[in-house]
Amino acid sequence: MSANQSNLGKILFLTGGHGEIGAAIAKKFQAKGWEVIAPTSNELDLVEPDAIVKYFQTWGGDVDAIIHCAGVNVPKPLERLDWGDLEKTMRINALGFAEILRHLAPSIKKKKSGYVLAISSIYGVISRALRLPYAMSKHALGGLVQTLAIELGPFNIKVNALAPGVIDTRLTTQNNSPEEIAELKAGIPLGRLGKPEDIANAAYFLCSEANGFITGQTIVADGGYIIGGFQK
Repeated sequence: MSANQSNLGKILFLTGGHGEIGAAIAKKFQAKGWEVIAPTSNELDLVEPDAIVKYFQTWGGDVDAIIHCAGVNVPKPLERLDWGDLEKTMRINALGFAEILRHLAPSIKKKKSGYVLAISSIYGVISRALRLPYAMSKHALGGLVQTLAIELGPFNIKVNALAPGVIDTRLTTQNNSPEEIAELKAGIPLGRLGKPEDIANAAYFLCSEANGFITGQTIVADGGYIIGGFQK
């Protein structure tokens, strides 16, 4: 039996599946034989807790893995931030994921096997000016991952975060000037920006049978940037 055939019937629930990294993750899992459920932001509004509850009242399927790739990042200095900036970012990037897990965790607990993965960021490990709401939300994911790795470990559920570095996406171009991107690239020991496929490959490993003993971790995929390459 091929690896793809062994995955037939497995279901991935994926948020943010229509962004560049999310789409790459969906494509990777589908190529490996998984079914991917990837609601749009209109179908599953992470800003509104009641909308999340309503979504899962009408969709009650079983899952084998849950990946949270939805995220928002609006860079602003502290003085220009308001409560709405903080709340929206925390809801989409972290709180909505916790609410999703409240609804889906029982499904994978019954199976005594499964995977939970948060797509975080290097700014969930370090930080950068103008990234206060984003960094707060991504650091919160680290706490979620560690806590749920303990709670769900007895059910053979591996819970991790994957922290991409600078990935070549529209969001990166939107939030950084060409000069800033060139400076970031120069600080990456591998000498290039990451590709969405780089993150998809790592996500698949962490949510596949190849991962038998990694849980509660934040795995950084940044081409070596935060180990000090930027200090060259």
